[in-house]
Amino acid sequence: MEKEIQISLKDLIETIGVSVLIFNNSLTLECFNESAKKLIPDLKEKSAAEAIFNSKRISSQILECLKTGKTEFRRIRYKTNEGTEVAVNIKLLELEGDNLAIVTLNDLSPLSEAKMIRSDFVSNVSHEIRSPLTSIIGFVETLQGPAGDDINKREKFLEIISKEASRMTNLVSDLLSLSLVEAKEKRNIKGRVKPEEVIKSAIEAVNPLVVKKNKRIIFEDVENISDIPGHEDYLLRVFINLLENSLHYSEENSTVTVSIKKIFSSDSEAQTGVEISVNDKSSGIPSEEIPRLTERFYRVDRSRSRSEGGTGLGLAIVKHILLRHKGKLSVESIKGKGSTFTVYLPS
Repeated sequence: MEKEIQISLKDLIETIGVSVLIFNNSLTLECFNESAKKLIPDLKEKSAAEAIFNSKRISSQILECLKTGKTEFRRIRYKTNEGTEVAVNIKLLELEGDNLAIVTLNDLSPLSEAKMIRSDFVSNVSHEIRSPLTSIIGFVETLQGPAGDDINKREKFLEIISKEASRMTNLVSDLLSLSLVEAKEKRNIKGRVKPEEVIKSAIEAVNPLVVKKNKRIIFEDVENISDIPGHEDYLLRVFINLLENSLHYSEENSTVTVSIKKIFSSDSEAQTGVEISVNDKSSGIPSEEIPRLTERFYRVDRSRSRSEGGTGLGLAIVKHILLRHKGKLSVESIKGKGSTFTVYLPS
């Protein structure tokens, strides 16, 4: 019976369009499909997971999945002996009372990666839009019932509907901004801007949020900053996003500090760029989360981000605007003390 199940499982995974490997509780390979064989030519049944991947991290993740019974996907980047970079996903399969680990490998060649990014993006957008829509529909249906006659409940529910509608509006606005920025990412910047003036405009733009949050912004300006290549509206968006981020997540009654400094060439006195830093007093960001901050829809604290009206796209927009300006964003954070977001822009 066991052999029949194994054969049928092998037949099943041959119909799947991605590379699949099945591991048992002993971390040995039960079966795999032809697609997996193409990515890892040396595959043999009964091989140990660590020997196949040459990675303790992957084998330990498979073991954890089998032992704990967790069913969520875990995506790990891995490079095969042939040099192909793949995304490794692990999921639990319960079959006839036994736990098996299904490991899928997705080729991360440029075309495959673009397809995965597009698929993830559509999935995330659908989820982000569905959530407020479900809330709005639910409260409208409630108001259409007896609760609609209660003035206090009606005002409360209408306030929630308004908040969720605003959230959707912000999401659509950020999606359009991100799409526009990405479309123009490779175009050359023709104009020049005064960075300190852009920062002052950004501070003025977020002033209503400063008042609402009862916080302060201090700008530590310096003299004789040279103009830099830049699109004023796009750079304004960069600093508005960074300031709003700090204002939303910093401690109550705290101060956000913005500083600017010139960057010089090591072998001359010529200014080669500027660095603008936005520092806040917050709970900090875990170091392992920092590399993912500019991913679309990535949030360190999802519930707090939503309650603050965040879309999860703000830092992704910052990243793509800076790419067009040949700049970069770096983040430093100390737990319990705060975070510093630093933008470098070349002259």
